[in-house]
Amino acid sequence: MQAPAHFHYLDGWRGLAIFFLLVGHFFPVPGINFGAVGVNLFFVLSGLLMARLLFVQQVPLAQFYQRRIARIFPAVLVFLLLMVLILLLLGQPLRWDEVAVAALFVNNYTVGASGSNSLPFGHFWSLCVEEHSYILLSLLAVGARRYLARAGTLVGAAALASGLTSLAYTVIYRDTELWRMSMHSEVAAFGILSSAALMLWLHGRTLPRLPGWSSVALVVLGIALHWWTVPPALRLIGGIAAFALAINLLAGASPAVHALLALRPLRTLGLWSFSLYVWQQPFYLLSKYHGMHPVLGVLLAGACGVASYYLVERPSRNWLNARFGARTPAAATVVSGEAPPLASG
Repeated sequence: MQAPAHFHYLDGWRGLAIFFLLVGHFFPVPGINFGAVGVNLFFVLSGLLMARLLFVQQVPLAQFYQRRIARIFPAVLVFLLLMVLILLLLGQPLRWDEVAVAALFVNNYTVGASGSNSLPFGHFWSLCVEEHSYILLSLLAVGARRYLARAGTLVGAAALASGLTSLAYTVIYRDTELWRMSMHSEVAAFGILSSAALMLWLHGRTLPRLPGWSSVALVVLGIALHWWTVPPALRLIGGIAAFALAINLLAGASPAVHALLALRPLRTLGLWSFSLYVWQQPFYLLSKYHGMHPVLGVLLAGACGVASYYLVERPSRNWLNARFGARTPAAATVVSGEAPPLASG
């Protein structure tokens, strides 16, 4: 099976996502939560790539999960162990329940609850959403491969259910409660599921020629819909849907847009994005609550993230994939730009 071409602009999209997230955390802009913008850009990228892997390429599920494990678990495990060790050495209070829910990828259902989120693991909520979405999409892929229903129908139904749940939560949970409920997988997975559904619907179709800057306009629209005065339902659904459509139309964008996203600094940032995301949280909390200068915070986060990438994430991923590959010699090739969690995320 011929390996697909590498799409550098998807690496740049990932770099743009982590850039927005770091801006939102360390240099917040009044009126727009750029942290949420960055996470949602990661989510729609993940949905696009997971749909390609599971439904178009039909990668064996064993290989799919092996690669997810290789990408996620080593870097996360090292982060958790080092954070626990540092907190113990500093004599800081340690909540083992928070460590447990983070390690088990279920803390998106505890973030913001009474007495929780005191440790620097709150950002794992988005990794939880990614993991839960991987499981759901793989189950839907099994159904599609057994011809229980068309892939687009199954994933579209899941996206619709997530969107309707988001609408219901905006009515049931208002003001202070809504932000916490929006981290639950049944809501937050809308970006992943809607992007996956769009990818499947557009796959193989001939679309009318659109302006080359359509994706840029949609990203700008999505950011604008994250403005704080926008009604929550429109912000949760409309803003994310704009991002999902933008990335699914990105292949037809103008050469200038592709060149911009393929700039080496942006692609390099995308390469480091998962480790940067994992390690930015403690320095974000130090900057926000304990007086650390945000410039120092982002520099330290960057240094730790880059070190994690070269010392933990990349070597462990390569080693695990090599060992997994030895047991699955007939595994299908994997789409270029395979999504790390936040990638996920």
